Order: sequence, then C-alpha cells, then structure tokens
Amino acid sequence: MIYLEWGWFAIKWFFFLWMLSYFVRFFLPSEISEKFKRMDEFLFGNIAAIPVLLSNIWFFAATILYFIGNFTALLLLALGAFMIGYSVFLHWAQFQPTAEGVYQLAKLLVDEKAAWSGATMLIAATVAVGHMWKLNLDKKQYFEKKEQEFLDQFEKKRAEQHERLKKRLGKA
Repeated sequence: MIYLEWGWFAIKWFFFLWMLSYFVRFFLPSEISEKFKRMDEFLFGNIAAIPVLLSNIWFFAATILYFIGNFTALLLLALGAFMIGYSVFLHWAQFQPTAEGVYQLAKLLVDEKAAWSGATMLIAATVAVGHMWKLNLDKKQYFEKKEQEFLDQFEKKRAEQHERLKKRLGKA
C-alpha cells in the first residue's frame, strides 16, 4: 500500500512540475524548450495510447475467457452425460422393456441426486453451448460490419480523390 501512496505522490509532483514547466519555457533557451516540447508530445502520445492498450488487453482477456468457457461447457456436457449414463447403467439390471419397466427406471433415477445433478449439468451445458454459439456469431457479424464500414470509407475516399483528380485535370 505504501507503494501506491508514493506512486500517487510522485504523479502529483510530476504533474505539478510539468505544468510549472509551461510557464518557465518562455524564459529558457530554445533548445531546452524544444526538448520540453518533444517530452510533451511523447507523454501525450503515450497517454492517448492507453485506451487502445486497454481495449487490446480486454479483447485478449475476453478471447482467452471465451475458449476457457467453451472448454468448461464441453467438460460439463461430458460429465453430465457420464453421470446420467452411469446412473442408468447401475439400474439397468432391474430394467424391463415395458412401459412399467421404463416407469420404474425413471422413478429410481428421480430418487437419485447423482442422476439429477447429471441432468442439470446436461441442461446447463447445452444452454452454455448455445450462448457460446450466439456469442461467436455476434463476434463474426461485428467484425464483418467493421470490415464493411472500413471498405465503404475507403471507397468513398477513393471516389473523392478520383473526382478531385478529374477536376484538376479538367482545369489544366
């Protein structure tokens, strides 16, 4: 915590000295004033790059979490199928291929917590897989839309340059 306090203290003093340098620059030689100007451009460029950096970090983290989510959903799907399948397997010896036998098997499975948790995992995993597919489609549509916007802007600029060139050649 002490590092945060010292960091905040350093940032405040740096900002104060930086603002003070704007008033002192008028009295300094041009070489030093030029160095301050280059420092300002460097700082402003780095400060302006922070949102882009955060956006890239967010996109990278979201991509990793998306793949972890896909893996977890598939793992839940497999585990749920195993649990419900194993519960059916344990009672398979008592199963008779009649309507009454199916009813008795279902009644035995309803009484088991493991079968219920397996069925719940199957349902949750299928919902999660559906949401992952929807997210994937939305992401694909988003990037297709951005690409189309970029191409439209490019074509518009190219058409404007073509018109300017025609006008310039027509006048000459």
